[in-house]
Amino acid sequence: MIRGILFDFNGTLFFDSEKHIAAFKEFFGRRGLCDYTSSFLADATFGRTNSVIFRDLYRSDATDEDIERYSEEKESLYHEECIKDPKSFCLAPGAYEMLDHLKENNIPFNMATGTGEKNVSFYFEHLDIGRWFDHKLIVSDNGTLPGKPAPDFFIEAARRIGLEPEECIVFEDSVSGILSANAAKAGAVVAVLSMKGKSPLTEETRVDAIVEDFRGYKDILRKFGI
Repeated sequence: MIRGILFDFNGTLFFDSEKHIAAFKEFFGRRGLCDYTSSFLADATFGRTNSVIFRDLYRSDATDEDIERYSEEKESLYHEECIKDPKSFCLAPGAYEMLDHLKENNIPFNMATGTGEKNVSFYFEHLDIGRWFDHKLIVSDNGTLPGKPAPDFFIEAARRIGLEPEECIVFEDSVSGILSANAAKAGAVVAVLSMKGKSPLTEETRVDAIVEDFRGYKDILRKFGI
């Protein structure tokens, strides 16, 4: 039985893929790595933690202190991208209504995001997600859990709201995120294919439904018996 919802955030509840790519391009460009295309960066970064990204794409021998410094720089660039485009600095279409519905009907939900704590705090400040989410319950990248596609983020996010992954629908937009949900044995996986996003559908990924945004959320909830 499906009883709750687990959300990814970036590219799922917030369509910010282009902003992350722009920030990574600026970061790597400052270091002479100007050949990384948007398509390559989407494949190499979406759904993955900064420690994995920077060690794979920049310095395999980077220390934890290096990773912290690189992450600080990249996320500052990303925040600039968000703030300079206020029109698109908002949750995905239908997300506000869906989150209100879940809260009003006491349907458990949580967030499992590969982004770091600095970004989570940024979203609480600028997107007012505290209307729905408890900061202490959110699972984000703090270095204590293996990142997606390992199942740990979704297992822990479900545990924090008193559920098993098998009792949850996972909403995800990336290959690594869907593989993570699959590995966690989520009760259902919904792929969020925003018009600007890169499709996460591959021979490896298993999904039970596909949406472009959250405007049809009632149909999705009804499909899975919530």
